[in-house]
Amino acid sequence: MRHPKSRGLPVAPGHGWRAAPNHKILVLDRGAVRLEYPETWIVEADDGCVKVYDRKPPHDECVLGVSSHLWPPVLGEGVEVGRLVHTALASDERSFIALDPIIEETRIGTALAWGQGRFVDARVNREACARLCIARQAEIQALLTFDFWLSDLGRCDPLWRDFLAGLQVGRWVADPARGPSLS
Repeated sequence: MRHPKSRGLPVAPGHGWRAAPNHKILVLDRGAVRLEYPETWIVEADDGCVKVYDRKPPHDECVLGVSSHLWPPVLGEGVEVGRLVHTALASDERSFIALDPIIEETRIGTALAWGQGRFVDARVNREACARLCIARQAEIQALLTFDFWLSDLGRCDPLWRDFLAGLQVGRWVADPARGPSLS
């Protein structure tokens, strides 16, 4: 689990971390989870996860939540990530008005599944989307959530797909400040 305080680290010359243009890299727990996000977004720690906002709250329009958890080896692959995503969405307190089908894929050693639910945010009476992804590599399980307004689907769907495309789970580095090249 992520430490309660998120912090940026200065990196050593020749560290080897590389992000796409106009992006930064988020690395949790020495490489348990790694992904890229737009460089103008704001990173904050919040109750066991890191949240990445498109704007400073409360003016944000979307928020990505990222956390990592140890998956007990005794469970092995007995519980499919697609079933976990379905269960998490079905038990969400926001009373979804619609749930989309779960999308599953397998990457080299990583099982990944994600789904989406739509709900009405009662505070502003506006329809929103909540996406949830679970990715598991060996004993590490990454959880990503992405909440945004339905009216922003055209902008947020490509962002989500980029988050997932660059997601890496269980790629350890000895020292994140030294990066993958020097670890």
